[in-house]
Parts: sequence; structure tokens; C-alpha cells
Amino acid sequence: MKPKLHMLEVKTVALQEAQSKLAEAKSQLDEVNAVKAELRARYDGEIAKKQELADQAAKTKKKMDQANRLINSLQDNKVRWMLSRDQFQATKMQLVGDVAKACAFVSYCGPFNSHFRNKLINDYFGSDLLERQIPLSQDMEMTNFLVNQATVGEWSLQGLPSDDLSIQNGIMVTRSTRYPLMIDPQSQAVSWIKRKEPEIVERDFIYTLNNSNLKDRLKIPLQDGCPVMIENIENEVDPMLDPLLEKQFTVRGRQKFIKIADTEMDYDPKFRLYLTSRLGNPHFSPELAAKTTIIDFTVTQDGLEQQLLGRLISKEQKQLED
Repeated sequence: MKPKLHMLEVKTVALQEAQSKLAEAKSQLDEVNAVKAELRARYDGEIAKKQELADQAAKTKKKMDQANRLINSLQDNKVRWMLSRDQFQATKMQLVGDVAKACAFVSYCGPFNSHFRNKLINDYFGSDLLERQIPLSQDMEMTNFLVNQATVGEWSLQGLPSDDLSIQNGIMVTRSTRYPLMIDPQSQAVSWIKRKEPEIVERDFIYTLNNSNLKDRLKIPLQDGCPVMIENIENEVDPMLDPLLEKQFTVRGRQKFIKIADTEMDYDPKFRLYLTSRLGNPHFSPELAAKTTIIDFTVTQDGLEQQLLGRLISKEQKQLED
């Protein structure tokens, strides 16, 4: 009986030792599994970073390819851009002479026809600038320098002829600081001004120097800043208008006043005065020429040819004219 109990005890002890070893082995296995899970997580994280870097590398390569294609496609424009840069630098240097030439044109060329205007611009103004060593453009187009095509098109819709002389006259009318006195035997300037300034016709602000109450009629347009046309100027202008032509303003506060025939009137800076003469060859005094900008709208043979050509093109090829 005792040997059997001894054997049972031995087996019990062996079983306990086996259970203890099994528990220890499970503990080690759990530790190994925890390390394995940690390593797996780190592995997955590194794989994700690798994929992100690969995606960024692909995007960068795509941008580089696009940039290379853009650079290669723009390579042909490099020469043109360099020429444009050099031309812009030259234009900046020549701007002083071009502006001086344009100012002289607007100030002094109005009374002359196209032949004498070209002679003054090229032979006198241009030569004088060169003698003074002032840089200027050799191929300067006066109309392109002083006005853009959109404005020329607007003038054309308003009835201004499309020849070069008429466009030059339009520039002088709109750019001069002195009021324009237009020599207009064919009434082209009158027709253009009436369509350009419809308020002149709508409010009947068209007068002559023979008007007995001209001073009183000028009061409203002067105060409201409206345009006025005085027609049929002959060789002289009523001295009553001298303060207006010479712009002898009096400023009190923010308001301007002008004295006409001993009557002080409010003056709005938007006021515009247009003087016209139907005489083909008027003899204006030097004093009147100094007070106004005389502009010759007389149609010459060359100007008439250009106007007829413009009308022909507008009839035959309207799209080309536009």
C-alpha cells in the first residue's frame, strides 16, 4: 500500500512541475508574441512611410517632367523674350524724346495740313532733339503713341473720319489744355463734336458770337459743367470770352469762379468749349492763336482718298474694317 502512495506522490510532483514549466512556456510565448506584434506594427509603419515616400517621389518626378516639358516648349520664345526685354529698355531710354516730340506736335501742329505737320515733326522737332542729343524713337508713329485703337474706333463710330489727319485732329481736340478752335469748312468737326457731345444738341448749347445774350447763356453750362459750341468764328473772338479762353479762375475754398463781362459765375472743371470756323483760310490774330488750340479740319486730296478708301472697305469688307 505504501509503495502505491509513493508512486502517486511522485506523479503528483511531476505533474506540478510539468504545469509549472507549461505556465512558464506560455509566459515566454506571450512575451514573444508581444514582441512579434510590436515588430509587426513597426514593420507596417515603415512600409507605410516607404509607400508615402514613393508616392511623393512619383509626384515630384511628374512635376519635374511637366516642368521640363514646359521649359522645352518655351525654349523657342527665349530669343523673343530677350529681344522684347532689350526693346523695352530702349523704349524707356527714348521715352523722354518721344514725349517731347508728342507735346510739340499737340502744341504747334494744329493749324497745318498733313504735309507741313510731317515736315515739322521729322525735319524740325526730330532734328532739334537729335542735335540736343536727346534719345528718341526713329520710327515713332504719333497717332499710336498718343491714342489707342479702342479710342480711334469710338471716334469713328461718332462720325470722325478714319484718315490720319482726322485722327491727329481728334487727338489735339481731346488732349490739348487750351480750348480748340477748329477750321472746319466741310463741317466734319461739327458733326463729330455733336455726336461726341450729345448734350450740346439736347440742351441747345450751340451759339454764335452774334448772340445778344451770349454771356447769360454761358452761365448754366459753366455752372453745370456742360459742353458748349460757338460756331462761325471769323478772324476775331469777342473780348468778353478772353477770361474764359485764358482760364482766369478765382478759387475760394473748393469752388472756382470766373468773371465774364463784370459778372462772376460759378465754374465747373468739367466745362468744355468748342469753337468752330467755316472759313477755309481764316486770318486769326497771334493773340487768339495763343489763347486757343487752332486745328485745321480742312479735307485735303490725300485725306479724302483715305476717307473714301475707309468707306469702300467698310462697304465691301465690313469685318476687315471693324
